[in-house]
Amino acid sequence: MNIAKLGAAALMGAAIAGCDNCCEEEKVLAVNGEALTRERVEADVEAIMKAQGDKLPKDHESYYRQMAKNQIVQNFIVEKVLVKKAKEDGIVVTDADRKTRGDEFLKAISRAPDAPKTMDEYFKKFPLGEERGRHEFENGVLIDNMIKAEQAKAPAVSFEAEAKAKIAEIVSNNNSIASADKAALKKLTEIKNQLAKVPAVDLPTKFAELAKANSECPSAANGGDLNEFTHGQMVKEFDEAAFKLPVNKVSDVVKTQFGYHLILVTKKIPAVAAKGDKPAEPEKVRASHILVKVPTVRSVPNEADLVRSLKMENERKFAQEYVMKLVRSAKIEAFADDFKQFVPPPEASNAASSTAPENKSAK
Repeated sequence: MNIAKLGAAALMGAAIAGCDNCCEEEKVLAVNGEALTRERVEADVEAIMKAQGDKLPKDHESYYRQMAKNQIVQNFIVEKVLVKKAKEDGIVVTDADRKTRGDEFLKAISRAPDAPKTMDEYFKKFPLGEERGRHEFENGVLIDNMIKAEQAKAPAVSFEAEAKAKIAEIVSNNNSIASADKAALKKLTEIKNQLAKVPAVDLPTKFAELAKANSECPSAANGGDLNEFTHGQMVKEFDEAAFKLPVNKVSDVVKTQFGYHLILVTKKIPAVAAKGDKPAEPEKVRASHILVKVPTVRSVPNEADLVRSLKMENERKFAQEYVMKLVRSAKIEAFADDFKQFVPPPEASNAASSTAPENKSAK
């Protein structure tokens, strides 16, 4: 079940499925006695798919239908558990809350194609109707407020010490990488000097021998041979060096995101123009290389930004755990096999206690 992955913000744009009159329809799920019907789920799925029009690839239609179904069912559970709890706790939504959440939501989706500029525009385009869209938005804000109220009750947590420790670890690792960088450069420089003494006729054989012994690329098993490649198939620095290098010449040490390389071009294949039914062929080279890897240096984050990030992660984790706690406390029943996946499994501690053999000696 994916309810555990729902953050409060993710509830904002989803469809809520309910059932007011389901006596003669197939009941597929119930939450605390309130039923959801297959007819309602299928109608909502159809509405969502219709709203997408030609935006979804036909060969993935069944996948998107399942995703829509999952979201509808999960949000039915949210409606009957979280929203109900928020109202019982007296949580309210103010105009300021609506504006703040609306502004955050519009900013989050601003880069999407045809993104709405206002919440009114968003509600009018809502797949299940404007009224449902406004209702869902209101519930999303309500749940956000409830979770924040619960978080306010928890003991205050300071993340400054954790942020400092993480920054110190990054700096220490970067210093270690600097030493590894120097060692890799020194190693390949020594190999290049060794190759400089090899006669040209013996160079490919010696290069392959040293690649097998020293290279950290999988191609080492083939003596460093990378076969033929065209422009753009390798990273920029490697590409430029290989295509400029004469045949049977060893490059200077080349640094890429993967580490340090020595390159030996063994063949050059000129571009061929299109002729008749035969398409054009781009320029190619065949090359071998010796790679010594070097870890990538990480940027050191700003302490205030890292504190903010750690706080947000803590709030997200709290929200997920709180949501799952409420969902597990509800009575959720599935009446059809394809809906059993939405019933949350028992907590590990409860499951263990119910299946573990009785330890009489401990009494």
